[in-house]
Amino acid sequence: MNGIQLSNRLSNFPPYLFAEIDKKKSELRAKKIKFIDVSIGDPDIATPDGVIETLYKASKIKSNQKYALDQGSLKFRTAIKKWFKKRFDVSLCERSQILPLIGSKEGLIHFPLAYVNPGETILIPSPGYPGYRGAALFAGAKPYEMPLLAENKFLADLDKIPLSVRNRARMMYLNYPNNPTTALAPKKYLTEVVKFCRKYGIILAYDNAYSEIYFEEKPLSILEIPGAEEIALEFHSLSKTFCMTGFRVGWACGNPGLTAGLLKVKSNVDSGIFGAIQEAGANALSSQSAYVGKLRKTLKTRRDVFVSGLKELGFDEIYAGSTFYVWVRIPERFGSSIDMAEYLLMKKRIVATPGLGFGKHGEGFIRFAMTVDIDVLKKALKLLK
Repeated sequence: MNGIQLSNRLSNFPPYLFAEIDKKKSELRAKKIKFIDVSIGDPDIATPDGVIETLYKASKIKSNQKYALDQGSLKFRTAIKKWFKKRFDVSLCERSQILPLIGSKEGLIHFPLAYVNPGETILIPSPGYPGYRGAALFAGAKPYEMPLLAENKFLADLDKIPLSVRNRARMMYLNYPNNPTTALAPKKYLTEVVKFCRKYGIILAYDNAYSEIYFEEKPLSILEIPGAEEIALEFHSLSKTFCMTGFRVGWACGNPGLTAGLLKVKSNVDSGIFGAIQEAGANALSSQSAYVGKLRKTLKTRRDVFVSGLKELGFDEIYAGSTFYVWVRIPERFGSSIDMAEYLLMKKRIVATPGLGFGKHGEGFIRFAMTVDIDVLKKALKLLK
């Protein structure tokens, strides 16, 4: 059948950044060209043994082989509740405030379908995770980019948002520890965000997927901020914390009404998370705290070596405060982040992520992921000379 066209909805989508990068990597592999991949946040470190063993045993249980509850298993939700209380000292109701997800990405992108009408505005950070823009477009909403600028420590300046935009905004995405800038948000700033959203009736989708990937300062939960529970839903992922990217498991938590709205969407688009994966997730949260500490040490060592190497090479604006990314101002000789990414790919066989792919305010930067062994990072530094 010829002439099949995409819907107007999909035609308005820009190419998905990571899909385009994967395409280029596949082309290199097809030509048997070796390269160093520091583009995607997919850790090379193995998932905890206890999680794998739990998954294997739970997979053989007949009840886990059937449809799961849309709301998630009570065991997994209880494990999330206990972990959240221990980590943030925030009490959640496992029956009304916690919703397991097939990875935090699907929850973040489905969320506006529950609350945002076509034509309404969604505030998104720029640079920011490309999925936020996709979520707005799927919902028929208008994305409004909030610049994250170095001079503001990559915190969105709420005062710069026009009143007309505030009044028609229905939802805001925010993400700290931040991908790609690695910035952390202090409590004072998060308090301002909560007050802003409450004042203008804006739902806050707080992406906290990197809450456990920090080195000095411990990140906060938005739910630690007074008043946040009225307007916020926070999203977490086991992908980064326990190197479980392929498992596709995470959760949303916060306002019971917001959780219920997202559940209503999900009950119409999926049939729950494989029960054995929920068992594995519960094991990760309840029994693998030592693993997370070791992971942070490994990532810190990689970060320190890579940042030190970049400084020796003359890079003078480097950000690596949290997450497993390093966000770097590109040298002046490159006209754009795309130009530098192409240069690294074609001349140095290094795959990195251009800042422009995270939004127009990401231009002028490039992102490196510390998701390869330290010896590979050292090799990349030699190639950059």
